[in-house]
Order: sequence, then structure tokens, then C-alpha cells
Amino acid sequence: MKLFLMILFLGITGISQAQKAKITIDGDIVIVNGEPAFILESPILSASYNLYNMQHELLAVFSETPGTKRTQTSNGTQYQQIYYLSVTFRNEEQSKCETGTFPVKKLMAMMIVKNGLVENGQLNNDNVHRFCEERGFYFSSHY
Repeated sequence: MKLFLMILFLGITGISQAQKAKITIDGDIVIVNGEPAFILESPILSASYNLYNMQHELLAVFSETPGTKRTQTSNGTQYQQIYYLSVTFRNEEQSKCETGTFPVKKLMAMMIVKNGLVENGQLNNDNVHRFCEERGFYFSSHY
């Protein structure tokens, strides 16, 4: 019985490891499991991103947005500059939400792949809606 459980556990572990996508970046092209998946462009020295499919059709804009965080301390009020991404998807509803910034393009690509936002060169509308529901507008409502 122990051997059966151990084999079952190793099998499940192997399957979950096999489902993880291997992501590489070649310039602005994001390659998932050896296949070009989408283009992720960002201006130099900016955390903003434009998401395109391989035909260079705009799918989403992730715009870096500044905000001010106010904290009350014993020394008075302190203000801290924060940054987040305002996201606008180019789906029928022009879905919008906010998310944190990603200092490295590969992390941004991993977030897009993990959430299944782009599939077969197009936005996955169900995943975009779920993503926007989960993210909401936390930053603009809190800062």
C-alpha cells in the first residue's frame, strides 16, 4: 500500500511538473515551450508594456501609473511614491483593472501565461474577465 501511494504521489508530481510552461524571451518575443506565443514591448526604462499577438495586433496595454501612499507615523504624515499598472484589454468590453508592476519582462510574461490571458494568438475572454475580477482596482481605491 505504501508503495502504491508513493508511486501515485510521484506520478502526480511528474504530471504537475510537465504542465509548467517553459518561458523564454527573445527581444520582445515571448516563447512558450519552444513556440513564439506573443510580443511584449516596453519602452526603455519603463515598467509599461504593450501586449501584441504574433501578427502585431494590440491585445492589451499595461500602463505604469504613479500613486501616493500616505502613512501616519508618530512623526507625522509621510508620503511614499508607489507605481502600479493600469491594464486595458482590447476585448469587446475593453476590460480594465490594475495590477502590480513587474521589474523584469520575463516575470510579466510568466504572469500573462500563468493566467492564460493569451491563447492561440488571441485574448481568452473568460480568463481576462477572471483576471480583472481578481485584480480589481485596489491601487487607485487605496492610494
